[in-house]
This record gives sequence, structure tokens and C-alpha cells, in this order.
Amino acid sequence: MLPRILLLSLALVALGAPLRAADDDIRKAVMFYASFDEDVKGDFGGGQLTFDTRVTYPKEKGKFTIEKGFSDKAFKIAKNKGIAGGALDAVDILPNNSRIFVPVKGNLAFKSDGWNGSVSMWCKTDPDKMLKTGFCDPVQITQKGANNGGLWFDFNDAKPRDLRHGAFPVIPDGKKGIGESDPNAPMVRVPKVGWKADEWHHVVLTWTNLDTGKADAVTSLYIDGKLIGQVKDRAIAMGWEVEKAGIYTAINYIGLLDEMALFDRALTADEVAALHKKPDLLTGLKKPAKKKEPLPVRFSVTKGEPPAAPKFPFDAATAARYQRNYAKWLGVPVECVNDLGMEFVLIPPGTFMMGTPEDEPGHKGAEYAEGPRHAVTLTKPFYLGKHEVTVGQFRAFVEAAKYQTDGEKTGGGNAHDEKAVWKHRPGTSWKKPGYAGPFELRDDQPVVHVSWTDANAFNKWLGSRDRALAHTYSLPTEAQWDGACRAGTATRYWWGDEVDKTGKVANVCDKTLKATLKEWPRTAMPMDDGFAFVAPVGSYRANAFGLHDLIGNVWEFCSTHLGAYTKDAATDPGDIDPKRGHAVRGGGWSNEAKDVRSGGRNADPPHFCHSNLGFRAAVVLK
Repeated sequence: MLPRILLLSLALVALGAPLRAADDDIRKAVMFYASFDEDVKGDFGGGQLTFDTRVTYPKEKGKFTIEKGFSDKAFKIAKNKGIAGGALDAVDILPNNSRIFVPVKGNLAFKSDGWNGSVSMWCKTDPDKMLKTGFCDPVQITQKGANNGGLWFDFNDAKPRDLRHGAFPVIPDGKKGIGESDPNAPMVRVPKVGWKADEWHHVVLTWTNLDTGKADAVTSLYIDGKLIGQVKDRAIAMGWEVEKAGIYTAINYIGLLDEMALFDRALTADEVAALHKKPDLLTGLKKPAKKKEPLPVRFSVTKGEPPAAPKFPFDAATAARYQRNYAKWLGVPVECVNDLGMEFVLIPPGTFMMGTPEDEPGHKGAEYAEGPRHAVTLTKPFYLGKHEVTVGQFRAFVEAAKYQTDGEKTGGGNAHDEKAVWKHRPGTSWKKPGYAGPFELRDDQPVVHVSWTDANAFNKWLGSRDRALAHTYSLPTEAQWDGACRAGTATRYWWGDEVDKTGKVANVCDKTLKATLKEWPRTAMPMDDGFAFVAPVGSYRANAFGLHDLIGNVWEFCSTHLGAYTKDAATDPGDIDPKRGHAVRGGGWSNEAKDVRSGGRNADPPHFCHSNLGFRAAVVLK
């Protein structure tokens, strides 16, 4: 006979296997997951993982716009304060009932002829004391509205508040929907729910047989692992145009939210209980990195007319769509990578306005003339580096070619001290930038203290690595840089006319720099992004073409000489004045708002280098 302790051990092992299998089944059903450990975005999903904002206009019924990103004054990450790791901290409400969302498409298993699903979320709030408005929804999934093709749970406008779950079908045109106060409304009600600010609660909604056309739909509300109530034996059709539907989160909600997940089927009662018992069950789910396509050898032979370029100016959605369509017509990827790991983005041809208007702040008194505005047409597509060339990439070149930079030959480049005094600093180089404060050089930061000559030597070396490839590496022309930066915009910055206050789009002189260098005299922009000097490439949001850091981080050399614009239209312009220095664009970590505009210009001699000047590579395919 086996000893009792061994029998117990064998029983636990046998029990553990099916429990792990059940956990795996739950994880396999996930379509979207946000841990909120590090950032306000999804960790895993089949669609867009970043949150955007639906901005509404109360004086114009039905009018709204979609803005990329969200207000970091309303939504933050509370590190290590979640039910598992960090949590989404909703600290304020957005004005005019605006709300943040991720798209349904790709993140939920919607089908117009029948579908199932679930949503799970942990909440920490006192609905009677913390919520500022009536009707606050931790989650609402809809296209048209909560009572018009919507799945949700909310807190109502009573005091004390009720928690409610609704599953309202789409209202056919010309018909009137059922009201929430109707006893027959498709809702589950939890009167006077009574949550407290120091308590975490787990809410799960599940649904089956939506959009089947039959009276067989069932939706269920679970709180803290227990079934509370159901909406059943009804025909419930969401009727969404899936591209327009959103998973809205923290609508007018104040408090913490964590471990948000959507599933491709209705979870069982046991699975809901498991999620409640193990809040970290989904921890570690990450979207697999998309395999990057290699830089193509050449453009494919195409048939038919290319996609027509949109009329300038145009919005971000139009820019991205035109970019995709042009890549498809050419038979090449929108994004690709070379064997050094450098990522490139296709820039399609088109016409835009180059230069800045006279009334743009920063235009008057600019060191280099930015006018007159004139039409520029780029006739050929090209690839442009998604990021600035990094320290690691440049190091690979230096070591392979045994190259010595201009700054190393002349004993150093220019750099600022703590009072922004700008002069030659002996001993500075791409390996030792000479920043006047604490700084650790990393391979993923943009390389600085490289001259125009150094940049061209790097590009020549890249091209020599594989002579079979029919393409040429170079610096972009000033016109190519300008068109790529604007990505269809005619505004002061590629994100709009207003100075950035989020710290999410550009690394410039801000509160972090001023806090690091106490005597820095320049006017700081109104954010605190955590980087006093250069930031790792890609730390900030990309523009509509998918390019990061065109504004801010470091100035970037162009291939062409600067010169005065004329009012005449230009096609594929090159050098303007061969006697002038080479154009540098975009501004850097040390600059103020007036210096880092889309149309702001500067110039430097070919052998000059300094601590906030780098470059990015362009590729022309034959």
C-alpha cells in the first residue's frame, strides 16, 4: 500500500494538470487584453491596441471627431496599485461626454449572423462618493449608443447608485427603442451596489447568440465570480458596421480599472470563477511581434494607373490609406527592415505646400527664411527611416569600416553647458555626447556628433553591404523630409497647430530638462516626458506615415543645400544654394516650440557636428 502522503501528492499532481489545461483554455479564448501595468494600451489583441478619443460636440447633435491618443490628465497608470501589477487610474472625466476606446474590429469576434463573447474587468471605486456624473460606464461596446446596439455595465444616476448591465438591440430606422426605465428593458439591475473605495470587484459579462435573428440570445452578469442575473430568450442584434464600433472604457468613471480582457466566446461559470480567483491568470499575454518584411530589391512591375494622390491638405486616415494603396500598387510593403535591423517606411509621391505662412508663430524672426509658401511635387516614392539612425547602428559601421568621424578628427564637436552656452567642447564625440547632466549612452538612442560627411559615409557603407540589391541609401532631400514630416498636414506641427502638452509626440525642451539643468534659460514646453536629453528612438508617437521623432529628439541632416525659397512651384527640388550649408530639420531635445515646427529650418557645414544633430537614412529603389 502506498504511503498516505504519496497518495496525496499523486492526487494533487493529477488535479493540477486539468486545472492548468482549464487556465490555458481561458487564455486561448482572449481576443484583447490590457494589463495596464506599464501603459494605457492593450498588451494583446488582433486589432488596434492603442486608445483613441471620441470627441463629441454637445451643441451639434450627433457630431463627433476621432482624435489619436487620449488626455494624460484624465488617464494615468497607477504603478503596482492594481489587482495584478499596475492599473488604469481614471482621475478625471473628459468634457462633453467624450470617451476613450479601442476599435471592435480585430479585438472582438463580431459576426453579423451570430456570435458569442465575454468581457472581464476589475474595478475599484466608491460609486456613491467618487463618481462625478450620472451614468458612468466602466465598459460600453457599441457603434451608435448604449441603448442602440450596445453591451455594457454602468452605475446609474441614483444615490445610492445601482450597478446595471444592458444588452440593447440596434434600433431600426424609423423605430423607437425601449427605455431603460421600462421593466421589460434588456437589463440586469443590482440596486444600491455599495462598493467602497478600498475594495476590488470583478465584473464579467458573457453573451451567446447575438445577431442570430432568433429569440435565443443570452447575456449574463457576474460579480466577484457569482452569477447575478441574465437577459435571455430575446432576439438581440447589435447590427454594427464593425469598422465603426468601439470598445469604450472608463466613460465618466473615476477610480481604478485593471486586467481588462475580451474573449471570443462566452466563458463558463467555472472559468469566470477561475478569473476571479486568479486575477493574474492573463498576465504575460503579449501580442506576438509582427515579422518585418525585408527591404525589397526593387519596385515590382505594376499595371494600371497608380492611386491618385489626395489633395493637400489631408487627414491622418487619408494619409495612411494612400500610403497602403500605393504600396500595394507597387507590390512592396509599407514597412520593411534591412539586415542591420533598420526599419523603413514607404513615402508615396504627391504635392504639398512647403514653407510656413507669415502669421505662423516662429516664422517672423526665424534665422533661416521659411517663405514664401510654394507648391512642391515629389514624383517618386521612396523609403525613409522609421527612426533616426541609432548609436548601435552607427557603431556597427564604425567597427566594420574602421571609420573615424569628423568630430574625432578635430578633437570634439559643439555642445551646451548647463546654461545653454553653445561652443566647441574638446573630447566630445558620438561615443561621448557631452551633455551637461546625468546621462547613460544606449545603443537605441539617436547617434549625435555626426557630420553630413559622416552620415554619407554611413549610407555608402550600407549600400556596399549587398551590391545585388537595386537600391541606394542616402540622406533625404529637404523637400522629401518636409513632405514626409507633414504627411498631408498644413499645420504648425504634424499633429496640429497647438504646442504639445502631452509629452507623447516630441522630445523637446520641457520640465524634465529644466529640472535637470537648473540654470537652463530657455522657455520649457508645458510637459514632463522623463527625458532631459535624447530619448530612445520610437519613444514618441509616430505621424500618419508611421515616422517617429521627425520633430524633436535631434536635428536631422538633409542631403541638399539650404537656400531661399521662391514662390514658384517646384518638382523634386534639390540644392537651392550650393554656397550655403546643408539643410537640417526637425529640432532637438534642447529646443523651444518655435524651433521645432514642421517648416522650421536650419543649416550646417558638411564637417560640423554637435550634441543634438543626427540623421535618418532614405532609400530609393530602382
